[in-house]
Amino acid sequence: MIELMLILFGAEVARRKAVLLGLAGLGWMLLGAFFFVNAFTEDARIPALYFALPLMLDGGLSLVAAYGSKGAGRSLRYSKALAFLLIAGLIIAMPRGGGMIIGFLVGSFLVADAVWRATSAHLVRFRRWRRTVCIAGIEFLLGLWSFLPWPSYWQGEVGSDVGLLLMVSAWRICALAWRLVRLPPGAPMSRIVAEGLLRAGAGPAIARATAEQGGLPGEHRRIPVTVHVWTPTGELASIDRSISRYIAARDERGVISTGHAALEAGELYISHYPAVEIERSGADFRRTLRATQDNDVPGRFLPSYAEESAGWCASTRQVTIPGIDAAALHRFWAHYGADATYNLTSRNCSSSVAAALDAGLEGIFAPYSGSPYCVLRLLFSPELWIAAQLRATAGSMAWTPGIVLDYARALSYIAGLPGRLGWREAARRE
Repeated sequence: MIELMLILFGAEVARRKAVLLGLAGLGWMLLGAFFFVNAFTEDARIPALYFALPLMLDGGLSLVAAYGSKGAGRSLRYSKALAFLLIAGLIIAMPRGGGMIIGFLVGSFLVADAVWRATSAHLVRFRRWRRTVCIAGIEFLLGLWSFLPWPSYWQGEVGSDVGLLLMVSAWRICALAWRLVRLPPGAPMSRIVAEGLLRAGAGPAIARATAEQGGLPGEHRRIPVTVHVWTPTGELASIDRSISRYIAARDERGVISTGHAALEAGELYISHYPAVEIERSGADFRRTLRATQDNDVPGRFLPSYAEESAGWCASTRQVTIPGIDAAALHRFWAHYGADATYNLTSRNCSSSVAAALDAGLEGIFAPYSGSPYCVLRLLFSPELWIAAQLRATAGSMAWTPGIVLDYARALSYIAGLPGRLGWREAARRE
């Protein structure tokens, strides 16, 4: 989620707030360490009831927000409220036995998430996949620990889980703040994140390329764009909805279809496709799924949606996103379009659309960075959390048309927040 927030506020705001972010991470770390140690101190242990109160408050606020929402945002808020209120109710109703149930729930989630991360990393072999497998191994061990009554016989389970979660997130915040301090001046956050240089801590080449292409996104004309998605199953229903929606679908001949995604912004059309159709039978598909250089193939860029739809079919889903920086989008395409190399996992139609959206939306919230109201409104937006989770899923697997579809829908709501009533007035008051 932090990477997405940094993109939305822009590189310059991120660099200015790096020290403040580091101090907040340090305070978060100390708070998490306090909760973790306190959970195993029997005489002074904080009752689990106190951890239920913030969940109830957040769940209640989500219910109120859901009542005034429409469409997918309403369902997301109701889902969040239900989950938070159920956990809080469990803690309140079973102050003694609730710790064991929560321990098993947390343990099951950690084990399942670790297995998913390790399996995806080993299958896809994206950059630094071995590191992901090691982290998944640690997560798996922590999940097993949640199943054990030691050392507090689950009485401190809630406090230790909260403390551990806070410490892990605080470590990421502090590490991120350190890297933000070392960011090269003049480099857009979207390209730094996309090319992994945020983690490496250096990017002078990106800074030079950006300067040659016209500098950072600034006060440029913002336009609406349309994301076109051809889902793997088209308009037909699928037996396995999760797989066909987010990964691929198999037809009656056994050929696997992954779907397609493209972005239309006036005369600019972003649609990346392999120059020669990749054979996608079951065995070949598993082989080409690895994000390694030996799976790179020549690619091609289709010129327009009219030509693509005429040669194939109309897109099955369309999402309109307002507030895209036209100049930043053209700079992104000047950089990306210089290399037509296609990789089914790491450089495909969906990853190009996702990167284009990040580039076009970078800095959209920069004018509101000094308004706590606006920052908190964005932070507590369910769409931001959904978009961040989709980014994390794509990072551990690959960008697919189904993930891009839901990512675009979440960004469509987020991009419209600055224009909603109260945002500009709140920013002016600050």
